[in-house]
Formats: sequence, C-alpha cells, structure tokens
Amino acid sequence: MPFDSFFARAMGDPLRAPYDYQRRLALEPWPEVLIAPTGLGKTAAVVLGWLWQRQNAPQSTPLRLVLCLPMRTLVEQTEAQVRRFLANLGAAEDQGTAERPLPHPDDGVAVLMGGGERDKAPPPWVRCPDRPAILIGTQDMLLSRALMRGYGMSRFRWPVDFALLHSDAQWVFDEVQAMGAGLATSAQLHGLRNALGTIRPARSLWLSATLDPGWLATVDHPAPARVLRVPDDVPEDATSPRVRRLLVEARKRVGPAAARPDGTTRKDVAAYAAALAGEVLESHRPGRTTLIILNTVARAQEVYRILLQRLGPAGADRLLLLHSRFRPAERQAQLARLTGPATPEAGAPDNGAPDHRSAGRIVVATQAIEAGVDVTSAVLFTELAPWSSLVQRFGRVNRYGECADGAEIRWIDLDDPKGELAAPYPPEELADARRRLASLTDAAPANLPPPDRGPPLRHVLRRKDLLDLFDTDPDLTGFDIDVSPFIRDARDTDFQVFWRDFAALEPSRQPLPGREELCAVPIRRAAELLKERSGWRLDPMAKPGRDAVWMPLGNSRPWPGLVVMLDAADGGYRPDIGLAPEITAPPVPVSTVEPPDGPGSHDAESHDTQSHDAESHDDDRDSRQNRPVALTTHLGHVAAAAHALCTALDRRGAIDPAAQAAVVTAARWHDVGKAHPAFQERMVKPAGWDGRPLAKAAAYDRTRGRAYFRHELASALAYLQQRGGDAGAELTAYLIAAHHGKVRLSLRALPTERAPAGVTRFARGVHEGDELPLVDLGNGTRSDPVALTLDLMELGDTPAGEPSWSARAGRLLADHGPFRLAWLESLLRIADWRASADEQAADREGGRDGER
Repeated sequence: MPFDSFFARAMGDPLRAPYDYQRRLALEPWPEVLIAPTGLGKTAAVVLGWLWQRQNAPQSTPLRLVLCLPMRTLVEQTEAQVRRFLANLGAAEDQGTAERPLPHPDDGVAVLMGGGERDKAPPPWVRCPDRPAILIGTQDMLLSRALMRGYGMSRFRWPVDFALLHSDAQWVFDEVQAMGAGLATSAQLHGLRNALGTIRPARSLWLSATLDPGWLATVDHPAPARVLRVPDDVPEDATSPRVRRLLVEARKRVGPAAARPDGTTRKDVAAYAAALAGEVLESHRPGRTTLIILNTVARAQEVYRILLQRLGPAGADRLLLLHSRFRPAERQAQLARLTGPATPEAGAPDNGAPDHRSAGRIVVATQAIEAGVDVTSAVLFTELAPWSSLVQRFGRVNRYGECADGAEIRWIDLDDPKGELAAPYPPEELADARRRLASLTDAAPANLPPPDRGPPLRHVLRRKDLLDLFDTDPDLTGFDIDVSPFIRDARDTDFQVFWRDFAALEPSRQPLPGREELCAVPIRRAAELLKERSGWRLDPMAKPGRDAVWMPLGNSRPWPGLVVMLDAADGGYRPDIGLAPEITAPPVPVSTVEPPDGPGSHDAESHDTQSHDAESHDDDRDSRQNRPVALTTHLGHVAAAAHALCTALDRRGAIDPAAQAAVVTAARWHDVGKAHPAFQERMVKPAGWDGRPLAKAAAYDRTRGRAYFRHELASALAYLQQRGGDAGAELTAYLIAAHHGKVRLSLRALPTERAPAGVTRFARGVHEGDELPLVDLGNGTRSDPVALTLDLMELGDTPAGEPSWSARAGRLLADHGPFRLAWLESLLRIADWRASADEQAADREGGRDGER
C-alpha cells in the first residue's frame, strides 16, 4: 500500500492527501527538529510516519513511540487521535506476521498522566518490551520516569520504566515552547544516551511552530543539525494552494482591546472582567466561535462567571470554560464540547459548518488551549503573553481559512509598575511581545516573525546527576533526590488533590484515588487551598495488609507529584468552574471509587486500600497468588520465560550473548532465597502439600517469619558464595538481587531494622550465618546448603579480598552505563512477571501447581 493510501485510510477519508512534509517523515529518516506552523497536522505526521515505518521497516524503526506533551489536554486529544488512526488501519486485526509491526489498540497504547496506577500488575507496555507501543503522556510523568523518579508509581518499578524509555524508543517532544526546564533536560538525556550508550538507539524529535534549534544546545548535546522547516524546506508544500490558504490567505486582523486591567486587587479584576465581558459580547459573530485566552485561572473563572450572568440560562449552552484545573471527567466533557460543532439555535442545521442562524459559542480559556488543541475561532481576545505563546494562540484563529472575510484578534495589554499583572510570565517577555505587536496588523502565519530568545536554562541535568539518580534508595533520612527542577520551572510545578467523604469513612482508611478523581494544583496555590483545610497524604511507612494508609499532611508543604486527599465537605472545587480554593460550600461531588481488580483484591494481603503507591520494603505481594507453585517449578518457568524474552530481543539486536547468559542464569537462581525458613514460615501450605518449598501460595501470613526479610538478597548471596568465580558472576548476582527493585546499588540495614541478639551483620532481614537449604534449580543443577555471609556489606574488601557489594555495583554501573544496566535488570523482572502470570493462567486451565 502506498503511503498516500495508508494516510487516507488512517484519516478515515479516501480523498485526504498528506502534505509533502508528512510524506517525507514516512519515507525518509527523521530530522531532529521539525518546525511547522500550527494547523498543518504535526501529530498526524509523526504518528503516521512512525506507523508506516514500523509496518515497512520494523527492524530499523524503534519499538516505542513516546509522545511527550506539556499539558494534560493535549494528552487526551492525542490519545483519541492515535486510537482512531489504529482503528482505521485495522491494527486490531491479524497483521499477517508472527511479530506485530503495529501496536494493538487494546494493549499497545498507554496514557501516562497524574494519578498513579491502581492496578496490581504492570501495564502491558512494561510487561512486553518486545512489542510495539505508543506511549502518550505529560512531561511530568514521562521525564520523571526517564530520570528514574517516576511520579505516581511504585518506586520499586522506577528502573524498569527508565530502561524501556531509554532503549528502542522514538521520543517526540511536542510544543516545546511550553516545556520550560524540561526542554534542557530532554536535550541532556539525549546527549547522555549517546555518551553512555544504550542497548538499542533512542532517538529524539523536537517539534513546534516556534522553535529555534539553538535552544537545544546544552553541555552534552550540541544544537541539532538535522532540521526540517515547513514550508521553507519543502518546495512542494511551499507552493501548494492548500498550504497557502492556511499560511498566507487566512487573514487575522490584529489590534488592541479596549478592556485592560488596572491592578491585581479583587476589585480591579472584577472591573476588568466586566469590561472584557461586555467587549466580547459586542464583537461576537453569530454562528462562529469567539475565544478568550487569559493568563490565570482566576481571571478566566471571573470572566466566565460574568458572561454566564449576562447570557442567562438560555445562553449557558453557548458558553464554555476550559483550563487545566479540572478533574478529568469535567475536563473531557468541556473538550468534547469545544471540539464539537457550535451550538445552533432552534431549527438550525447541526452539521458542524458555520451557520449564521446559529448563536455560535464563546470559549473562555487559559494556556491549556494554546498548544495542540484542534479548535478555530473567528474572534480572539488574548492577554499579552510571551511571543511563542501568542503565536500558538493566533493559530486558534481562522485556523483553516474558513473566515472568508478574515478573523479578528484583540490583544489585552498587561502593564503595571510592579509587574504583578505579568504573572505567571516574566515582565521582560511580555515587553518583547508588546514591541512585536506594535507593528503587526495581520497575524497570518506567513507574517509572524520567528522567536529571537530562547527559554532561560535554570537547571541543567549533568552526568553526575543522572548517575546519582540511578541509586533508587532514599537517603538515611528517608528522602529522595528532587527531580522537579529538571522537569518544570518552579512556577509551573503541580501537586494533585482529590476529595472524599470523611463522614462516610475515616480519612486514614480511604481507598487510593483513581486518575479520574485527581485535580492538579500549582504549588504556588498550595497555601491558599490548604489554609483552612486539613490535607492527608499516603503514609510511606504503611504496612501491607493494614487498612490505614493515609496520614495527616500537617504543616508540611506539598511537593511536586504529591497526592493530597481533602474532605469533600470543605469545598474547594466546583464541577462547572474547576479548582476554586475560595469556595467552601457546597461540598465537592465525590466520584464513585471501585477497588482494583485482580487476585485477592478484597483480602488482607491485597486490600483495596493497597496499591503500588503503598508498597513497602517489607512487601512481597507477588508471592501471594491464587494457587501454589513449587519453588523448583517456578525457577524453571522464569528461566524459560527469560530465555524466550532474550531470544525475541536478540532478533532486534537488543541483547548480546554474554548478557543473555547472565539474565537466564539469574532467572534460574532468582528465588533460591525463598527456601529460607524465614520465608517459608509465611507461606500457608495447602492441605496435602508434599513439603516442597513454595515460591507462590494462595495465602501469605506476614505475621510469621522475620521482619524485613528480602529473599532476593539471600538468593544473590547464595549464588555468589557458590558461583562467584564464574564469568559474569557480578552481573548475575546484581540481577538476582535487583529483581524486585528493592536491593540494588547499596546493601545496608533499613533505619527501622533492629539488631538481632548475637548477630554481627544483618541487612534486609538476612542475618550473618543464616542457613539456606539445598534447592533443586530444575535443570539438573542445584544450590547446595550454604551458610550466608554478609561480609560484602562492609566498607572495603572482604577478609578474603573480595570487593564489597557497593564496589561491585559501582563497577557494573561504570562498565555497562545506567541505560544498559537498567535494561538488563528489567529483563529478569519482566520474565518473572510473565512466568508468574502464565502459572496462574495454566492453573485456571487445569494444570497442576501452575505447571504447564
């Protein structure tokens, strides 16, 4: 199938032809930077270009497409587009090959936004690194994972997401002018991948209508040389009548608005909102959309309130408020209204075309609409903003050249002696935009000057920072490295809140939130929201199996990514206007919360208040499954799964023979430590069990055995003491120890771990001299009885002259680099997940003890 036919099929329009630059992205190697005006289909260009290359050149095309977006509204819109493309292309049908070149719409598309993961199992894109996937997420979720500090997920899975995002992945950073600090981080990560090496290439593409490639020059990443400028570098598009209609002939008259604020007091804002509402109603064109873009949520809410009063109940359907401080359900409802047809008057046809018998609509919005949202208007009112933001806003006017008589833009000056009205933007950026607007009379894209200043570099990720982040253990005080300065500017960082009915269930026992409940709150508004409200956060020391997982926030200041629970009776949110700290009544409507699905979701071990977020160092939830599995059987299953996974990845050149041997050997040994009496005491044996050590049991009694016991540490020690002289033994031992993400670079007792009487060394529940019995490894080999020693947890070499654990891990990190080492670490974990799932599936199909 030629690309033009492929494109038309994906778009669902047999007459739709691609622009030539879209054709180039499918048929030629990608640039590093794509600069194209708004309205020319950049999302379709990159998604369909990647899908075409996956179908026609799968070996050379990255398996994962990572769409990194600055705003939640873009994520939801992009997800809908991607799913529509895949459905139109028949990606859910048999693709005719054993290895799918295209992602399946059901499990090959993943959305990463604030809210965490309530499902016990890792998502399909994580469990299946050998299958194609499209990941769509905000820069907060994606860059935090790329820095191994993933927001809203288990800390113990950080290395896996880190590994998959840095290997065999095509990153696309869209609307980069809105990325802030994340822009430099994206460039540095690309440069560091090139410098430190990856198993498979991870590429980057930065795109925007307003982008200077020089912005991407950082200490480890030179300014990109491969730049595609549309239409300048694409002669066919430059001379295309279709492109000229959008870039030249779509007239947009520009002039100042009469309304402007005189100050920042509540009285000043009310007077300004009233004046602006009046000017908007006078200039609105029947049958068209009028768009008002304001720089703060508070001003947008006030203008919306006054317009609602003046239009009355009969005009409420014509009015729409959109900003980033809504919960997902309300935000999606507003977006659906925004991207649908204008509201017609009675009797007018509702076919989506402008109709002067219809009333049209008035949309009040903030920056949430300025990038990527597919909407057009005949009249735009916009507050003064940085030039790159204004260019994006202008792209929401006469976007498709539909206004034959031209559209109108009125800009609202924000100028006060103290610069308070400029917030959240620097006053100097508004002054630059004011200077440009002074001589601009028409904002057709061809008339807009390029940006002449880039975003300031405030925090630049360095190599040492990345290597420090590879260690996922918190420091001795329990704190982690804060990666938020590398992700967003301080003024843009958010935490999340949700509301619950405390009268129905006490706060400490409330279930964890779903993504649909969460509302983003800027850090700068934390004091206002929490002044008269008591917040609750997850208790990091909560013990698995207990109901209470929430603790009072107290006087602590929220930090980026934190999830805070509030009492619905205290207000602070209204479905029609979103986050509103000043509103204390009526109570916030509470979403219905369902417990997560999965084995044991209602029992003590996997209570519905538990999830990855509450997982502790003492948790071994993966060992509790529906049916028992013997240890020897499980070791064989995981070794087979590891071999199969490595074989599949070897076909893509994603693993070398030595590394494959280490992964498969580690799989054979990974759970040997479960034979320890401290672990077996916790496994509740089924009636008639023959006494073999168990790897999985239907019941797991945490009250028995030894506190903090980590079986993977015992496994690694047993392996080193018996096979430490083998080639690749250090890597194999590391993979064994790290296969739950809880024992990695450092080996030390937890702060709350008590010293046992008469024991010289102890860590993670393993004591010096512990006896581990013989274990049949299932392939004709065995682990002999051994007395475990922890001498390698000491500083310096052991008495036998062997390096310490930290020295071994440091050497592995230096030899393999963080991206390769995390990749190998992840393969064993994924093989373990797959084998465990298959064991339970086999049991449901009638197998014995999960054996196949």
